[in-house]
Amino acid sequence: MKEKSTLKRCNTQTLKIHETHPVWKTLPPLTFEVKKANIKARLLTGTYLLQDHVQRFTGNTEEQKCQLCQIEKEDIVHFILRCPALNEKRQKVLPELKQQIVNKWHEHFMGNKELLVQTIIDCTQLEINILNINQETAIEIEKISRKLCYHLHVTRTLLHQRLVVTGQNVAKDPGCK
Repeated sequence: MKEKSTLKRCNTQTLKIHETHPVWKTLPPLTFEVKKANIKARLLTGTYLLQDHVQRFTGNTEEQKCQLCQIEKEDIVHFILRCPALNEKRQKVLPELKQQIVNKWHEHFMGNKELLVQTIIDCTQLEINILNINQETAIEIEKISRKLCYHLHVTRTLLHQRLVVTGQNVAKDPGCK
């Protein structure tokens, strides 16, 4: 299973028959929360459609660029951490995540975007080696990251709709943060 490129961010070691993944295990029984988990699960399994994926099917490398900012290719790191068009939503939620991993922040995460994305997508992969967190903190990280992914998804969708209507790029930032 590990060789599947779509599952590279999923901790396949924890996937067992008849066991629920933390994306679903931590859900309260609310429809709204299930919608959030659905977005998170699509990111986790590599089935959330970003421009980087579209380009693989079309072969047009120009289609890799993020349609919202036109700065760089829209891959999972760009979507979750770098797109300036999504900064406002991101800045509302990332401090909550940082608070959960505050002791490890400077040692492991500062400047390491891949590690931060991995924590957001599936923190179970880092639980033992890097985070060394208890179950309660892992559940809190899951809730926060589910909220972040959902807010980014909704904002991206709304901005894409606006882009279709107006035909203008949403964010023209001199560089991604």
